[in-house]
Formats: sequence, structure tokens, C-alpha cells
Amino acid sequence: MEISPYMLTLLLVYSFLFGVFCGGVNDVFKITRALLGDGRELGGAGYLYNKEIFLVGKLPQNKKSPLLPLLIFIEDFILVVFIGCGVVVLNYYLNRGQFRLYTLMAVAAGFALYYFTVGKLVALVFSRIVFLVRAAFAILLKLCLYPIKLTFDVIKKIFTAAVKKIRFDI
Repeated sequence: MEISPYMLTLLLVYSFLFGVFCGGVNDVFKITRALLGDGRELGGAGYLYNKEIFLVGKLPQNKKSPLLPLLIFIEDFILVVFIGCGVVVLNYYLNRGQFRLYTLMAVAAGFALYYFTVGKLVALVFSRIVFLVRAAFAILLKLCLYPIKLTFDVIKKIFTAAVKKIRFDI
């Protein structure tokens, strides 16, 4: 039972492309981690948190969610299982179920190429996008809560004036 060199080449190319795809999946996971407060995942925008923002002032630094370690574990587990299943499926369909070590090496090379080239660019862009999303959310929250705060301030003034009047009348 012989496998053609064409199929082995296809296996190599598809394994490499699968590694690149897995690098993209890893970036999606990094973005979710950054949105939940893991500042080390997406670097490059730390200086933006020192700038003054309209209506908000300085945006507070990332506060880590208590569920972040669990999320990191789950995402890493999903990625490893996905890569493992992908390598098995690639070897099954393109190589009649025979495992080739170079498929793992091609997946790792594709992942590394993505991670150290496009992945760095994605991290720079999305670190700024995460900051913009947080800033927009903070401004929107401030605008929505401002009328409620004014209403409570008016009610507080009326209530304190009534309490002072009652105290002095007694």
C-alpha cells in the first residue's frame, strides 16, 4: 500500500495551513482574555490608559476577572484538543491513517510563522481596539448613568432639606 508523493505534499501543505489557522484561533482566544482583563495578552496599548478621555478621565487599568484563570485553562485545553484532532483527521484522510511526524512539525511551523508575524500585528491592532471598546463603553455608561445621578442628587437635596426642617421644628 503506497501513498503518492502528491498526497504527502498535500498533507504537508494542509498541515502547515492548519497550523496557521490554529494561530488565528489562538489570537481569538487572546482577544477574549484581553477583554476580560488579562493585560499581558495584548501589549502595545498600555500608554493609552494614561490619556484623558472625554467625560471619563483616565480609564482604569485592566481589572482581572476572577474567572480568568479558568477561562485560560479552558481555552488552552480547547486549542490543544483542536490541534490534536486536526492532526489525526489530516493524517486519516490524506495519509490513509498513517501518522507522519512531519505533520506535527508542519503544524508547529505554521503556528509559529503566524504567531511571530501576523500574530504580532494582530496583537498591536487589537490592543488598541480593546482600549477603544473599553473607552466607548465607559463613555456610554457615564452618559446613561448621568441623568440617574442627577435625579438622585435632586432627591437627596430635597430629602436633606426636609430632614433639617423637621429637626429644627421639633
